[in-house]
Amino acid sequence: MANETWLGGEGPGSVGVVGGGTAGLLAALALRRRFPRLAVTVLASSAIPPIGVGEATTTLMPPFLHGTLGLDPVRFFREVRPTFKLGIDFLWGRPAPHRFVYPFGDADPIEALAHDGHLGNQSWVARLVERGAAPVLRGPDGRTVSLLDRVKFAYHLDNARFLAFLAAAADERGIAREEATLAEVEVGPEGVRALRLESGERRTFDLYVDASGFRGVLVEALGNPWVDHGDRLLCDRAWVTTVLQSETAPATTAETMDAGWCWRIPVRGEDHRGYVFASAFLDDEVAAAELLRREPEANEPWLVRFRSGRRERFWDRNVVALGNAQGFVEPLESTALHLVIASIVRLTRGLAGEPQVEAANRALAGHWDYLASFLALHYRYNHRRETPFWEHARAAATLGALDAVAERVAREGPFLHAGGAVHPAADPAFGFSGVMTPLLGQGAAHGPLTPAVDAAAWRARTAAHERLLRWALLQADALQVLDAEPAHLQALMAPGSWLSGAAERTEGGAVGPRSGTTGTGVHDHLLRSVRA
Repeated sequence: MANETWLGGEGPGSVGVVGGGTAGLLAALALRRRFPRLAVTVLASSAIPPIGVGEATTTLMPPFLHGTLGLDPVRFFREVRPTFKLGIDFLWGRPAPHRFVYPFGDADPIEALAHDGHLGNQSWVARLVERGAAPVLRGPDGRTVSLLDRVKFAYHLDNARFLAFLAAAADERGIAREEATLAEVEVGPEGVRALRLESGERRTFDLYVDASGFRGVLVEALGNPWVDHGDRLLCDRAWVTTVLQSETAPATTAETMDAGWCWRIPVRGEDHRGYVFASAFLDDEVAAAELLRREPEANEPWLVRFRSGRRERFWDRNVVALGNAQGFVEPLESTALHLVIASIVRLTRGLAGEPQVEAANRALAGHWDYLASFLALHYRYNHRRETPFWEHARAAATLGALDAVAERVAREGPFLHAGGAVHPAADPAFGFSGVMTPLLGQGAAHGPLTPAVDAAAWRARTAAHERLLRWALLQADALQVLDAEPAHLQALMAPGSWLSGAAERTEGGAVGPRSGTTGTGVHDHLLRSVRA
């Protein structure tokens, strides 16, 4: 294959990235950082604006930004002004007022349900989310202590600020960003032969990255087939808006609606809201009205159309697809940028050694399909609302390999084996807790609960968490501390930090398989950071 000849040879080579959105800029920065001699060009048209939706991420993002890409966290916080995401707050499963938190990091949902009858105490991070706090503490002496180097987190990002930050970093690192409108894609046996621009210019590169969004101009030109997941993920549209904020929550919210669900992504000063719905069950205008009844003070919403699925091949000859050009599933678990990062890591590893194009294609196809099954898990057991959409969505939610997991949990109870969870966790960011928490949180049928610790040990653990929790600052206050004391941010990539260990490892996801040791007391050492 043409790209294998280039990959195995010497010389800097050239890469053309089509699309200047988040996926394209992240790819350009990663390629330039990993291969300094590589000539990287980003071609983008200002006539095609980004979707402009607030970005909720997973715990792959902080180590990727600050470790893999080497982007300074102090400057990042100053220019992008992110907020922390510690998990997802689900208004989901059982009828209101039931809700449950899926927290990042180690968690013990079995013990919480067995001893408390709910998941609220499954981890200290879950308690932070319920309180609206961040892992930044202030003791009685006024001293602030950051636990951000030890508590896994993700970011909520304002899309415009994030794009401006990435574009500035690209300029500083010698990445060529050119205003260009694509007129034609020349194809041949090797893949893309050339790009013809509306200016009349003809551009050629050794490797092409299609980050052109839902249009997928390069993958369409190559005839890369679409693998559809719309038969089990029924939503295909989203009304998106913003609303003034009452508090800066440390979690994304996912709230059940009549024909889908609504997200809340808290950025500084406002919340980004979006109603993801199925047009087969709800007219656009009716869906907009439902959203505005929920948020009567919201700004004028705009409509985004999408389809759930993926391209058959992530890497097709000399073209690699990223972002929405590669695939899309609704953002119920914030997997869009998560999959961009996983794909970029696959790409850079493939370029660094012997190319393994087919292995990368199999891995990314499995990744997408697993996440589609994982999202379907959220639909199968959600009985919060009884509407025609939800009746159909539950029936359509096929779980793939996760079916066997759900059946065994129903028969035998949540289970462990050889120190780890036995299920096909193709994405370690949604490992044991990622599967068990939505199952148990939604009230799915389960067999006997077998906690790893007794009630007394569990009470001791939750009491320790409460002692630590009382010093935790509300997120808005924690962000003010970080603005005033940037040394806390400088420590994020210090040796021993979870970020430094997770950089450029997809294994360093939000929640890996549960270890053989119990999570009881997992935060006990943190108590020594402040006065009890």
